Amino acid sequence: MVSTVFTVGRFRYMPKIRHTYYINVMNSKVFSFGCLAMLCISPGLAQNPTSTAPGPVGEVVMKTNIGAFKITSPGDVKAFGKIQITFKGTLLIVGYDSSVPIVASAGLNKEYENKQRERTEFFGQGTVTLDGKFRAIQFFGRNLDMKWVGNGICRVYGEFDKNGDTGTFEVKGDQKRFWGSGGTTFTVPPRNNNVVAPKVKIKGSGG
Repeated sequence: MVSTVFTVGRFRYMPKIRHTYYINVMNSKVFSFGCLAMLCISPGLAQNPTSTAPGPVGEVVMKTNIGAFKITSPGDVKAFGKIQITFKGTLLIVGYDSSVPIVASAGLNKEYENKQRERTEFFGQGTVTLDGKFRAIQFFGRNLDMKWVGNGICRVYGEFDKNGDTGTFEVKGDQKRFWGSGGTTFTVPPRNNNVVAPKVKIKGSGG
């Protein structure tokens, strides 16, 4: 077995999978902007709020053939929501807090669990369903089809598949967008200027 290194913000994790990849999926400047955006969200922007939700609620559908993402939230306020995610790859859940247990289908193995550090990692192919609060959720793999109803910040990194696609996400109340390969950040629920696209610098040969 060869370890895979996930480096996302302050988190560094090494799940046991068969190939080595290095993922750096957090740009501190863009992430800080996203945190500020989340702090500015008001209850008036809530999408279908429920009496049990701890804050405004939005909805997003995410799909990619190969890519990585991280869901998080600003400061000490945990992200939350109901998530159903079908995938092939690795899923790490940090700081899950709920009376509803995480449910993993056949085909997924619990590769790692540390209750003291509040980390659970699944590897394989199948579906995970959860409903509660969490500090972070990280994914890397293939064939992702996910629906999330809740609140938080998400940053996605797609890879080009054989058709040149990087994947799509659609936040309810906003248009469908591509993941892109440079890193894109968005909030759930949406707000004005909800999506922060990566800044791409191209150096020319001349002065």
